[in-house]
Amino acid sequence: MQEATESIDSAPGRPAGPSIWAILRRRWWLIVALMVGAVAVTLVVTLNAPPAYRSSLRLQALALDDQEVALYTRRSSGGVSEQIALTQFNFNETLQNSLIAWRTIRDLDLEISANQLLGNLSTSAAGDFVTVTYDAATPQEAMDVLNRHVENALAYYNEIRARPASVSGQFVSAELATQGQRLRQAQDALLQFQLEHNVGDLPREINAVQDNVRAIRAARDAAQIQASLAETLAQQYAAQADESEAELAAAQQALAELSAGGETLTADQQASRDAQAALVAGLSQAAAEQRSTARAQQIAAAGQRTVATQNESLLNQRAGDLAQLIGLSSDYNALQAALDAALADYDFLRSKAAEARLKEAQAISVGSLQVVDPAFLPGEPGGSSALRLVLLVAMVSLLAGLVLAMLLEFVSPTPARP
Repeated sequence: MQEATESIDSAPGRPAGPSIWAILRRRWWLIVALMVGAVAVTLVVTLNAPPAYRSSLRLQALALDDQEVALYTRRSSGGVSEQIALTQFNFNETLQNSLIAWRTIRDLDLEISANQLLGNLSTSAAGDFVTVTYDAATPQEAMDVLNRHVENALAYYNEIRARPASVSGQFVSAELATQGQRLRQAQDALLQFQLEHNVGDLPREINAVQDNVRAIRAARDAAQIQASLAETLAQQYAAQADESEAELAAAQQALAELSAGGETLTADQQASRDAQAALVAGLSQAAAEQRSTARAQQIAAAGQRTVATQNESLLNQRAGDLAQLIGLSSDYNALQAALDAALADYDFLRSKAAEARLKEAQAISVGSLQVVDPAFLPGEPGGSSALRLVLLVAMVSLLAGLVLAMLLEFVSPTPARP
């Protein structure tokens, strides 16, 4: 090769090396032969191959919530576009799964392998949509295989998506059963405490006893006030009775003096005697009424004192009951707090169990992919793929011919024509 290059370079009046155009003029037959041969073989293979019918199906990816049941707050797993892209990627992986292919082959009783089925399958994504195509020898087979394979892939994909919710649901259900036992234990402990101390709702009972203590104290104070008032009135009426009795004694003395004249009283004396007798009678009645009222007030005061004493005794008793109830508050509140916490945990787990069931059902029945355009029955075999293949082979063979011509020129150069 070095000698050939040197001979060319040393020839007088010739350029340093052959130009590409000169090489093409000398080696055109090789390039054309290679391209024509490759295209001919491709056409023979393509034309002799059975016609391929292509059916397509389109799905839309939806950005659904994560199917895991979170027992605590966590960061977001990404935006809507990221979720849709991840859904499309994962579903494409599912479509290319050999297990799904074998399921489709079994369901339709096909006489092909999983690799053949997957080789005739293609997918593409645009925005939220995924387009799936399948090539087959007959239109019916193309549509049936595509529909069944996508159906199997969706069922498997939804089952996989439902697994986090299912696993979470099983875990939550087990924890719910355990928490149910803890809740019953907390309820039993509080009930046992209530039975031992003969109490129900302790805070409510404490409030009731406090209200009763306040009412008894008010009744005692009122009785004491009434007793003091009655005693004051009794003293006042007793003093009035004493004054009336003193006046009565003086009036009686005066009446006796007026009556000392016997039957020989003048008209004026008789009138004075009658007036004095009326005064004595009035004072006597007034003194009697005042003395009676004083005694009645004394009795009333004694009664109010008795009521006040009884209320004081009852007040001391209820105050003791209140102190006893308040003494139970610490243990009662601890048991009630344990019950409230157990109930809150139980309600939380119960809501999460319901959420897990809902998400599992959603993943299985709804899914994050929905078929918007079902597979159709193709009317004619697709020829665009064969044409693209022939054009591709022609371009590749042309490029290969050029490279081969260049290599041959430098390995074994063609002598220049005279």
